[in-house]
Amino acid sequence: MPTRIYIQSELFPDIKFIEINDEATIEEAKHAAFALLPPGTDLTDLKLSVEDDEDGAHHGATHVKHLKKEHGIRLHLHRCLVVEVQVRYGGQVVHHKFRPAATIGRVRLWAGEKVGMSPGDIAEHVLQIAGTTEQPDVDIHIGTLTKCPQCSVTFDLVPAHRING
Repeated sequence: MPTRIYIQSELFPDIKFIEINDEATIEEAKHAAFALLPPGTDLTDLKLSVEDDEDGAHHGATHVKHLKKEHGIRLHLHRCLVVEVQVRYGGQVVHHKFRPAATIGRVRLWAGEKVGMSPGDIAEHVLQIAGTTEQPDVDIHIGTLTKCPQCSVTFDLVPAHRING
């Protein structure tokens, strides 16, 4: 049975996908993901990681079926093992190292808790890339926002735009 794998990377701006058999190995999925990269890309230091798998729970997975969730698999290709994240809010600055496959939603939740927000207040805020007006969607991986060797990104935690009426 085919499984859809969604892939994000520092090397391409949009989410791409492949379909691969459930019985395929993780190595086969990795090679299929590499095929999405521009020709001539140096594959030497590229690592494949599972979305929001900060504790490495999927590290020992051998086949695609071990990673499968209800809506497919979400992976990330990056040369950095971790991304240093800095979030600024109300005069506070908090830091944490996340894997490149951590989502903006996960980082926002972590940052909100670190600065003492209630869950309701966190839900009313978004992460905005410092020095810009860009507010990435909650399902975007932080690794797409930085390229190796920089491996860091700074956000401001700002109120979400409200539409009244």
